[in-house]
Amino acid sequence: MNIKLLTAAELMTPHPIMIEPNASLRHAALIMCQQKLHCLLVPSEAGHCVGVITSKDIVQVLCDGDTDLLDQLHVADVVSRPAITVQEQFLIADCLRLMRMSGVRSMPVMRGLTPVGILSFTDVLHAAVTRADAE
Repeated sequence: MNIKLLTAAELMTPHPIMIEPNASLRHAALIMCQQKLHCLLVPSEAGHCVGVITSKDIVQVLCDGDTDLLDQLHVADVVSRPAITVQEQFLIADCLRLMRMSGVRSMPVMRGLTPVGILSFTDVLHAAVTRADAE
């Protein structure tokens, strides 16, 4: 089966974890480490996704200063916004094209205005390997 013909909903990691914009970068980093995640969604109001904070965003802060910045800065200070998102019915081929063009490795998957998952390069890679083994 060609994974590029699957939808974002079929490959995404469901139930994305959100973090409030006023949370410290240290708190965001701790959640990422504990949950083994590369990104967290940052909501606006009523659960709508306004941005994404990635491990890369936090590491870039560390490149410019020391670890004290993790306590001094908030998620809102470094969040990438607006988030590049896809609707759950988008084909993986289109998602990959959008990810490459926009330079992101993961993106929220939306049902209307509500985030329902995250699609990452890792999800696609996992599907490519495991589905090829199953055939």
